[in-house]
Amino acid sequence: MKKTIKFLVILVGITTFLLASLFIAHNVRINNIIQEIENNAITEISSTDNLPKIIENDETLGTLTIPSINLIKAPIKEGTELSTLAEAIGHFSSTNLLSGNVGLASHNRGSDANYFANIHKLEKGDVIYFENIYGTKKYIVETLTTIDETDWSYLQETEDNRVTLITCVKNMPTKRYCVQAIETEI
Repeated sequence: MKKTIKFLVILVGITTFLLASLFIAHNVRINNIIQEIENNAITEISSTDNLPKIIENDETLGTLTIPSINLIKAPIKEGTELSTLAEAIGHFSSTNLLSGNVGLASHNRGSDANYFANIHKLEKGDVIYFENIYGTKKYIVETLTTIDETDWSYLQETEDNRVTLITCVKNMPTKRYCVQAIETEI
């Protein structure tokens, strides 16, 4: 009996050590990614000459990182068609891409590209990074709401720089999660 208890204590200790090591390694990895992203901060956009070429070539427009929900460098492509959302986060072509209100959509289930699977877990104050060929922008989550599927008011132009994330609400086909984050200095 004493040997069994001793064995269990050792097993629990080893398991705890391994889990703590994995947790620390994951956090170090996330922090390194965040540091790399922030080192690429946009200081000033002086030209958008390369943008039409990127969109025409159907290449990735940039990446989205949301550390609080473990979304790391998810690809963004132009358009919100099902074919685009099947492989990337889609950019609403009716919105700006570099300033103003950047509108993005993604699946949250039912696809191989469920980049917004945990969008409902976001909280005010969470950080979102948008990287593109010009550098990185950092946003702070300000608005979390559920909207009607026909409510496009959150994608209207804004004077401030923000990113708007939209995805479906599980088992509510006429509703969408909508998250807005305001640009802040890195």
